[in-house]
Amino acid sequence: MTDALAWELDECSGHLYIHFDVSDHFLNLDTFIRTAESARKVIEALDETFFNGGLEYELIVLPPAEGTFLSKLGVLVAGPAAVFAFLNTDVGGAYVEGLTGRSPSEWAKSFGEYHRTLIEGVSEETTEPDEEDTRLEVIEGSPEIPTMSESETCKEAAQIVVAMARGILEKGQDELEKVGMEVGALADAVDARADFYTACIEDRDVKRVGFTPDDDFPIPRNSFPERAQKPARKPKDEEPPEWSVSIESIYVTSPNWDKEDQKTRQWKGKDQIRRDCYFIIEDTEFWYKVKNKALHVEVLDNLKVQWAFQNTDGRPKNRRVLRVLEFNGDKLADPLPPEAVRAILGQYSEYEANIEQRSLFDQ
Repeated sequence: MTDALAWELDECSGHLYIHFDVSDHFLNLDTFIRTAESARKVIEALDETFFNGGLEYELIVLPPAEGTFLSKLGVLVAGPAAVFAFLNTDVGGAYVEGLTGRSPSEWAKSFGEYHRTLIEGVSEETTEPDEEDTRLEVIEGSPEIPTMSESETCKEAAQIVVAMARGILEKGQDELEKVGMEVGALADAVDARADFYTACIEDRDVKRVGFTPDDDFPIPRNSFPERAQKPARKPKDEEPPEWSVSIESIYVTSPNWDKEDQKTRQWKGKDQIRRDCYFIIEDTEFWYKVKNKALHVEVLDNLKVQWAFQNTDGRPKNRRVLRVLEFNGDKLADPLPPEAVRAILGQYSEYEANIEQRSLFDQ
């Protein structure tokens, strides 16, 4: 554990606030220990899943603010390159935006010019995003990158990690399901979140919980039980069907332009041999173009997509469009490389769709 003073920590760490609404500003020691440990486990799961243990982080308890019980945990990240490299990927950008509510470009703008060379620098004013992937690789020591102090870089990386951890602790179960918490060790993060709220339930003095230093407590006590429920896990010997990935053209018959409503009403179309198919679109760049009205929309649209599905009982299920490659003949993007697909799906097999053969999407 570092012996740095609190004022020194402010220069290079991010702060995870856990604000308890309690009487007389006192908190049971057991509640403090259990909630802090749950927060540590959330960060540990993020590190294992997304950063391959490269954070080299420390969690430090900082003095609470006077006149309140505000648990303030300092998160020191000694390996910031892992964070920026993760943010610089399609998968990383999607998870960071889903958990923090801020896209990679928004994080880049908040950090300034330095990180515009590390994170995709697509401004909100851009009306026609470049068709090619504009993300840049992290190149340590590159002379084109302006110099920046190590403490500033570590602090900014820690702020991203803290925001992701806060998202897991703060968001409702339905919001986390939309983000997708089945990848890697994220299920352990959800379990740690459940332990956090179990500790709050058992401390009857805790009325509400917030995650800012302000007197803002968005999670009331009657919401603790729902968050304390651990989702059921499949037995380890019950392996889900393997994913298959292919590139196909889809004739859209019924779109759904509400990104958040797709699980309720999926897109409907016909595949290459005109068989009905239902699917959702997960491609964040596609939805960015939708938001900025950068697509030429027709009455009946044609998509060329890279999508995934699971073959269950001889029929494809859970069709997911990972990347929209063309929209009405206009090229939008190149297919995701195998390593990016594996990061999303785990192990998968390639399937080559052939218009002259029966499609796996036959009903």
